[in-house]
Amino acid sequence: MHQTFVLRDETVAKRLWAFLRVNWHALAIQGKPLAVTVSEHKAKRSGEQNRLYWALLAEIAETAWVDGRRFSRDAWHAHFAGQFIGFEETPGGMSVPISTTTLSVAEFTTYIERVQQYATEELGVETCIAP
Repeated sequence: MHQTFVLRDETVAKRLWAFLRVNWHALAIQGKPLAVTVSEHKAKRSGEQNRLYWALLAEIAETAWVDGRRFSRDAWHAHFAGQFIGFEETPGGMSVPISTTTLSVAEFTTYIERVQQYATEELGVETCIAP
């Protein structure tokens, strides 16, 4: 289990306390006690990287065709996240792509490069976005 709370305001602090209050005891009884580490928050990826990524997805969505169909940038986002980062299971047993927000700045740079390479080699889309 991994849960992150970035304490920017009282609302988040209250969510952290609620999470601990409803989970710590049950997990301790199961022999899976929670470990809490406090550190300064560092952004996983930059806003500039995020803007570049979504511009890249928009370009792919506007240009790429697969089996005679075009797909939205959200569909491409889910596709690439699943393909290059992986999947996780939801409480209901569904499999969903792992979020790109889990990536560090360096990992996100590599991820964007892989998306561009895929777009060029697999979709025939030459992108104008430079990572």
